[in-house]
Amino acid sequence: MDIPPGGHYVSTALMLFQRHEQAIDQVLDDLRRKVPAKLAMIVSRDGQFVSASREGTRDLDLVALGSLIAGDLAASQRIAEITGIYEEHQVILREGKDGLILVSDAGPHLVLFILAPGHVPVGWLRLLGLEAGRALAQVAASALAQKMPPDVRLDEKTLADQFDQALGDLWQG
Repeated sequence: MDIPPGGHYVSTALMLFQRHEQAIDQVLDDLRRKVPAKLAMIVSRDGQFVSASREGTRDLDLVALGSLIAGDLAASQRIAEITGIYEEHQVILREGKDGLILVSDAGPHLVLFILAPGHVPVGWLRLLGLEAGRALAQVAASALAQKMPPDVRLDEKTLADQFDQALGDLWQG
C-alpha cells in the first residue's frame, strides 16, 4: 500500500500525517521542558517507535526501548486485570535512586514514556504525564478520524494487478 506524502503508518492502523506528527512533537517537547525530563517518548501499543523528545540520552536505542515499553504496559495491565484493579487508564511509576520512569496510556493506540531525574516530584511527573497522555490521545483520535485519500485505497483486484505488473517488470528488467 502506498503511503501518502507526508504520512507514515503505524501498525495499530493509525496513520499519522505531518500535522499529527508536529502536534505529537509539540506535546513531547513541552512535556520534556515542563517536567523537566531527559526523555519523553511515544510508541504505539505494539511497541513501534513514533516520536521522542530527548536531552542527554543519545545513546539509548529508542526502537528497542519502544518494544520494551509496550510490553511493560501490556504485562502491567494483565497483572491489574488478574488482581482486579484494572482501570481504563493505567500508569506505571518506577522510582530509582537517580531517576523516575513513568509509563502511561495515551489513549487506546499509544503509550507515553517519561524518563526524569530523581529530584522531580512524583506528583508533578504524574500530573504532567496524565495531561500529556490526554493531549496525545486526542491527536491519535483526530488521526483515526482522518479519511484516507481515495487514491490510497487498495482492493484485491488492484493488488493482483500491481503484483502482476511488478512480477512482469522484474523479469523484463
